Amino acid sequence: MDGRILEEEIHYIMKKLSVKTYEIRASKPDLPPGLVKLAFLTDYHNLKDVACREKLLASLAQYAPDLVLVGGDMLVAKRGCSYAPALLLMRRLAGCYKVYYAFGNHEYRMRLRPEHYGTAGIRYEEKLRELGVHLLRNETEYLKVKNIPLAVTGLEIPMMNYRKWRKTAYSPAHIEAAVGRADEKSYQILLAHNPLYADEYFAWNPDLVLSGHLHGGVVRLFGRPVIGTDGKLFPKYGYGRMDRDGKTMLVGAGIGEHTIPFRIFNPRELVCVNVRLGNENIK
Repeated sequence: MDGRILEEEIHYIMKKLSVKTYEIRASKPDLPPGLVKLAFLTDYHNLKDVACREKLLASLAQYAPDLVLVGGDMLVAKRGCSYAPALLLMRRLAGCYKVYYAFGNHEYRMRLRPEHYGTAGIRYEEKLRELGVHLLRNETEYLKVKNIPLAVTGLEIPMMNYRKWRKTAYSPAHIEAAVGRADEKSYQILLAHNPLYADEYFAWNPDLVLSGHLHGGVVRLFGRPVIGTDGKLFPKYGYGRMDRDGKTMLVGAGIGEHTIPFRIFNPRELVCVNVRLGNENIK
């Protein structure tokens, strides 16, 4: 096989978009029965791959989610770097779905340091709000889907909690101080970009946690990250599903890349979540 063709084939295999669907049986007897369909996108990183973007949108249309949840890092925090690819995707999403968006470290950093990034972070946030995107910056929105009450919370942790090589202390009390208590009377969803604080998120007591940040690892084997994007081996919370005491955490592999542009046995990923309450036969 020609070397160039082989390279293109490897690129396709490693960076093609996959659709991962999770089934969650929620034990919330006080809530009405029903099926809530959630789509989760994270770590788009200003992707310029048009074919991947269009497949993402087509896959969403086929799945027909009730809500689209965005877990952050849709752009790249780099001085002078355009956020146009991220905004284009968000415009397409907001035109078709209810979109709830929590910032990751890239968006947060741009808003936190205008002296370095200029007004790009401010303008991006303004344009998202103009599109009707529900931005959740340490905020909770309450809504009903098919008469099922949902609470969607977006958590922003401090930048010091994104430091590589060591985990800086962050507790459930910090979460409660930032966003209040989890809502026990609703199906509580927590959008929390950094999965390394999984224990703290679970202790806050949400029903579902959605995270990203680690891109599923640079290398993944048998569904488990071998090398994380932070260089650590076998990151415990790097990818996939974790269940604890009736609560679930899902860590997506993300859609784009930056800095380390490799995805070895770790394709880009759209996460679809079927949350089923009550009757086992709900479709």
